[in-house]
Amino acid sequence: MISASIQQLLKKRLGPEISHDILKLSNDLKGLQPSLFMDKGYGLLANGVPRHNGRIFEGLFLAVLGREGIKHLILDAEYECLPYSSIDVAIYSSAGGPFLISLKSSLRERWKQSDLEFSRIKTINRNAICAIATLEDAGMPLRLQESDNLLGCDHIIDCRVPSLWNRFLKDLHVGKNIECIQDTVLGLRNYSECC
Repeated sequence: MISASIQQLLKKRLGPEISHDILKLSNDLKGLQPSLFMDKGYGLLANGVPRHNGRIFEGLFLAVLGREGIKHLILDAEYECLPYSSIDVAIYSSAGGPFLISLKSSLRERWKQSDLEFSRIKTINRNAICAIATLEDAGMPLRLQESDNLLGCDHIIDCRVPSLWNRFLKDLHVGKNIECIQDTVLGLRNYSECC
């Protein structure tokens, strides 16, 4: 079950129509593991409306986090001392430090920007665990399959691959020690909060 705060966030960010579809789909497909939910949900919702694909992916990703019991998120944040370093999703866990996620419905060459931003962030917050979540269906570029080729990113999550989701969720310690934090803890600004 997705918490009321995540449901409100979906409605506010995605509008009533898309959020309604995602919440209905989440209820209809509640028994599916995250990768199958993302794959099936994206296939059902993204058909015919290409300009909404990124928003649909974001909504499905937030729905998965909500289904996994995560209620405390910070969205669209920037580090105060690193202008133009945008973080799509930040989750704070006292057990593992902040988890910072960049959402890319397709990788193309845009993953490089996120990786560079993460490397800059890690100069300030070395405990940050950084991930790029994607729906790249053509397979990840060979270069990304080796983590040695990444500067600041710890995980590339192809949201359609169960093992990658499971590893990320395990690192996240889902449902344990997830806290609602204040902007002063991470030095974030210009964000939407869901607590």
